[in-house]
Amino acid sequence: MAYDTIDVVIPARNEQGTISDILTVLSGHPAIGSIIVGIDADSIDNTETLLIQKWCHLPNLFLTFGEKGKGQVVKKCLNLVMSPSVMFCDADITGLTYDHVSELLADTVIDDDANHAGMTIGVPDFPPNYPRQRMWAWPWVSGQRVVPTALVRPLNLHGYLMEVQINTAVKHASLPLHFVWLEGVKSKYQMSELRVNEMQRDAQWGREHGVL
Repeated sequence: MAYDTIDVVIPARNEQGTISDILTVLSGHPAIGSIIVGIDADSIDNTETLLIQKWCHLPNLFLTFGEKGKGQVVKKCLNLVMSPSVMFCDADITGLTYDHVSELLADTVIDDDANHAGMTIGVPDFPPNYPRQRMWAWPWVSGQRVVPTALVRPLNLHGYLMEVQINTAVKHASLPLHFVWLEGVKSKYQMSELRVNEMQRDAQWGREHGVL
């Protein structure tokens, strides 16, 4: 049995410049159900104001507040997901099209047991500043993916490394895995000192709590 629509979760932190284009694409796609945007409590730009003032007319848009950290924001958003599989989408990408969304959803077919569905990862273009020795890792850390809701809802998602947690859960569940290349989609990859420190913090937390 194939789904009719799939809910989308978008964690957003300081993404006022990119999120409107993403919402334009998602809100116009017939396979998209609820669009759930989680606004990180550390966001200091006008993302929240923009969403409330410009996008509040969307009947399928839901906002969450109060959590800090990508994984924590997503975990709260998952409480609102009703579809058997869920699509995750980063709020800082550019170049997303209807065709990209269709490619992501093409392999997401569920049967009577949603836990048997696989994961599809959509891979953006390689950023020019991405370390060449780490290119093998780029597809695995993409925030664009579709995964069974029942698999991710119980996970104690935390911080920037939530994708690693999801990858591990899919592997342990022996679920099928698909990659699609989202040609033309750009990720605002910036490995700043702040980002490195936050990732190291999240990795330490994950090891201490047994989620990595």
